[in-house]
Amino acid sequence: MLNRPSAVALHRLASLLAFLLLIGLAVQAGRVQQSLLVANEAVDDGLALISSIQDLQLTLLEVETGERGFVITGRSDYLIPYRSARERLDAERRLLHQRLESNERLSAEQLALLESLIDQRVSIAESNIAVRESDGLEAASLRLLAAGGRQTMVRIRDILDPLKNEERELLAMQSDRAAEQAGRARQVAIIGVAFVVILFVAAYGALNRVLTIRRQLLEDAEHREARLQALLHTVPDELYVIDAERCVHRLVGEAPVTEPFARELHERLDETGSEGLLHSFVWHDPDDTEYEVRMLPTRDGEHLVIARDITDRLRSRRRLRDQQMYLRRVVDADENLIFSRDADGRFLLCNQSFAGFFGLQPSEVEGRQPSELDQASLLRPLSVGDSEVLAGRDELRVPELKIRDSDGNEHWLQMLKRPLTLSDGSQHLLAVAVDITQRREMERMKAEFIATVSHELRTPLTAVKGALSMLQQGYGGELPDDARTLVQVAEKNGQRLVHLIDDILDIEKLEAGQLEVRLQRADLTALVEQALIDNTPYADSFGVTLELRRAERQAEAALDPHRFAQVLANLISNACKHSPSGAAVTVGIRPVTNAAADWWEVAVRDVGEGIPLEFQSRVFERFAQADGSDRRRIGGTGLGLSITRGLVHAMNGEIDFSSVPGNGSEFRVRFPALSEADGHANHEEGR
Repeated sequence: MLNRPSAVALHRLASLLAFLLLIGLAVQAGRVQQSLLVANEAVDDGLALISSIQDLQLTLLEVETGERGFVITGRSDYLIPYRSARERLDAERRLLHQRLESNERLSAEQLALLESLIDQRVSIAESNIAVRESDGLEAASLRLLAAGGRQTMVRIRDILDPLKNEERELLAMQSDRAAEQAGRARQVAIIGVAFVVILFVAAYGALNRVLTIRRQLLEDAEHREARLQALLHTVPDELYVIDAERCVHRLVGEAPVTEPFARELHERLDETGSEGLLHSFVWHDPDDTEYEVRMLPTRDGEHLVIARDITDRLRSRRRLRDQQMYLRRVVDADENLIFSRDADGRFLLCNQSFAGFFGLQPSEVEGRQPSELDQASLLRPLSVGDSEVLAGRDELRVPELKIRDSDGNEHWLQMLKRPLTLSDGSQHLLAVAVDITQRREMERMKAEFIATVSHELRTPLTAVKGALSMLQQGYGGELPDDARTLVQVAEKNGQRLVHLIDDILDIEKLEAGQLEVRLQRADLTALVEQALIDNTPYADSFGVTLELRRAERQAEAALDPHRFAQVLANLISNACKHSPSGAAVTVGIRPVTNAAADWWEVAVRDVGEGIPLEFQSRVFERFAQADGSDRRRIGGTGLGLSITRGLVHAMNGEIDFSSVPGNGSEFRVRFPALSEADGHANHEEGR
């Protein structure tokens, strides 16, 4: 009985057959490669010849294009590609000549004819260009038609195009032959490789199964070990193991186990035995670090110990408690009413003033909704605008809100609400309410006082002004010069008092919203011209001239002419007072367009000392003046610009300014422009 060959013998036999087959494939591949190299050389020569022919034809075409463009247009920029082509032509002719001689594709007579035609075409181009430069377009055009340049190019193409087509046919034949050889070689290689693969697969089948199983087992073991090591290094806790001899070892790191910690573990182990699950405990090391420790038994009699550093967490909790206490003290120290609510309306925080206002303590309010409190009816007005703020509004300001406290007393609050988004995305609401009851009462008393004083002052002032005017007109007899001067001073200061009273009344009316403004379609240029006429005497008293810069087209806006004249009078008087003698105050009218609308702008510019930078933020405040000495030197109450801003806003306008210290100031007022289609502004509108 014949013995069955072993796996090793089959492996050796298969290896020998595969080796012999690979040698045969290599020999065959060498032959095919040599044939392909020969074919590739022929293909390269053919491609090079075709490329040289195409390059020469393109160069001659550029010569012809540059020549014709210059002859037709006379523009020198057409000679740039012509000269560039001339520079390349000689090199390309030599290269083509060499390749044609080496390939013997053309006879000597054909090569000579080709060279002659190229020289002839170049000579024709040079002559045509020279005629264009010397005799002009007409002569050059006639020469261009009669010189035969196009016929020469046709003869050149008749020589080169058949040669190029012949080379392409040869290339196609050589490519087909190379592809056929490569296909046969590929078939032989595929058959040989398939046979080799079958041999190797059959010989190594059994061995590969064993090796694969061993490799998988090894990889699984390495992966498990790598995962365990990565897990141990990733865990931020400190890991220890207590072996059967009660020795403590650190699993990660090289640092030794401290004696106090090992002693603590042994004591805990003695208290509970070695079998049960030990609960976690907190251990304080001598360095004042706190650890949360857990001990877990394993199956082999050892214990796994996990120690987590909780020092920062405990300190964070203490800091959080301190911050909460600090916040509580801060909000309780504020006399305003402060509270915070969540999206469900539940009070999250309130200060002592808020709770005391309703007869409660903060602990009785926080964590509850208004409906859960006995004072729900008193708290209800505070919910105004909550839904708008929680829906995304940046802030809500309630100028006045009437509310009653726990004793039934009526109060007026001014409240500000803003949204507060926490890190988890939840929306809360923060509100601060200021009790303005006393302020309202004082403002009421102030308004009554100002109205009373203004009325009581206006009546005697009218009489005083009348008497002074009569004295100046000579009703009391001729006055001495000294007395006339004193009367003029008295009348001037009386007029200042009248202006002061009028300004104070205007300010109060603006703040109370009672100032009457009647808007109507008005010609802005006419109003500005009248304002300059009215204020010219005032400007003359300071030695200042007024100049008008008109707009290029008609400027119309909805204005109250009387109030607009008051605005310009304030701006022009300020400019005159702060301009040096002999200077000019310019009043300009110009259109302005922004993203919102079209405006007409009136700008009043002076060349005075300008407004100090530190004062510019307070320009429009009441009774504000950059220098107290100005009030004594040039007069004024500091109310003019505040009134001007109020009047401009009441007429739906805007006001701003720009000023550079030492280089004058420019105040600008803008009003919405009207077109012919804006019929709604043709009638007066009372406000």
